[in-house]
Amino acid sequence: MRCLLLLTTCFTVTVRGRIDFLFTVLGFDCTNEDDGIYEIGCKSFVRCKDGEGETVECEEGLVFNEAIGDCDEPANVPAPCGNLIDCSNKPDGHYPDLDQQCHSYYTCHGGEFFGHNFCPDDLVFNEETGTCDWESNVYEPCGLLPRPPTNK
Repeated sequence: MRCLLLLTTCFTVTVRGRIDFLFTVLGFDCTNEDDGIYEIGCKSFVRCKDGEGETVECEEGLVFNEAIGDCDEPANVPAPCGNLIDCSNKPDGHYPDLDQQCHSYYTCHGGEFFGHNFCPDDLVFNEETGTCDWESNVYEPCGLLPRPPTNK
């Protein structure tokens, strides 16, 4: 019996006229699973077919996209693995990325997501000015200033 190490997982190979694989990848065993694609995490997945599995590790800079069952650009993948933003109901403009503690912002135009922009060190996006600014000049939730009450 030999043990091949992949990350923290062993593949056990038994030779008895044929090779049997006890295929367990990061705790995922295809033996009793339907054929299909199963996400292991943001950077890898398993393709199960006839009880056997193939592990796929995404290349550097790519993440698993459940919608296409393959690795993809993070801009095409919703959170938590990607950074695709739904702009379908947002007016054109720049919006703070709260998941990044406002150190970046994204652009929506015509209902489409046009990507992220990053603020320089220690600055956050200021919705009022549409620029990056010091936290002390920016209203919550991105900055330190409490929002003034609204008159409605």
